Amino acid sequence: MGVMDPGFPPRPDLPAPRPDLFPPDEGWSTPLPRRRGGRAIALVIVLAMVASSLFAGAAVLFRDAFRPAGEPWEHEFLAVRQDGSPLRWNPCEPIHYVVNPGRSPDGSIDDVHEAVDRLAEATGITFIYDGLTDERPTAHRTTYQPSRYPGRWAPVLVAWIDPDRSDISFRDDEHVAAAVARPMLPPNHDEVIVSGWIAMSEDDPNPPGFAFPGAQGPTLLHEWGHILGLGHIDADGQLMEPSGGGMRDFGPGDLTGLEQLGVEAGCLTTPDVPR
Repeated sequence: MGVMDPGFPPRPDLPAPRPDLFPPDEGWSTPLPRRRGGRAIALVIVLAMVASSLFAGAAVLFRDAFRPAGEPWEHEFLAVRQDGSPLRWNPCEPIHYVVNPGRSPDGSIDDVHEAVDRLAEATGITFIYDGLTDERPTAHRTTYQPSRYPGRWAPVLVAWIDPDRSDISFRDDEHVAAAVARPMLPPNHDEVIVSGWIAMSEDDPNPPGFAFPGAQGPTLLHEWGHILGLGHIDADGQLMEPSGGGMRDFGPGDLTGLEQLGVEAGCLTTPDVPR
């Protein structure tokens, strides 16, 4: 397949598109917790107990009041089609997905389903969970696997893996990614996404849930955004900012982009699987 216009200027922290592989992997990093001395930890625990009993409501108001404010036009797409519209799925057919939980923490599968529910609401696309799988993502995963998924394109694979035992790169010169994602195009067809994978790092120390930016839930949302066709945007207040933009959910620009990838953008023709 030919290289398409990625729709956004090259970034030094993202791999450049290659003629034989498009789109490139997309990942994001989250800050690792800092280690503290024993006495400092004890002091933090005491202060946290006092704060939780006296100022819990105030903390929520403070957090929400100072959350970055994004703008609706702040979004980018991974690529554009020949007619200038964003590369996307056929939103009139369901997107199937499977999960390999690996050594993920308790609550991880619930996070996957919650992320999918939020995507469905933002796009109008129907998502269907096909259950657990033992398939592991690789850099060379194929869109058609008749022995495993006969008669259809391979579903989106969400899996937790050990980065040191995978051919998927979680590292670059500046950071280690908490997750990596790749939407996938069928052979000899560069107009419609038909599959993809999300590789979650088993080494990421952030917990499940959506309680704070960088938690596992927002990480999954960010990677699902790539699977649907969103690219990175240099704007705080948008979850698709390379490090999450300080967000626990999609921002205004993310939602605008997702709307343009969803049912309101109209149906496409999904290519048939090989015969």
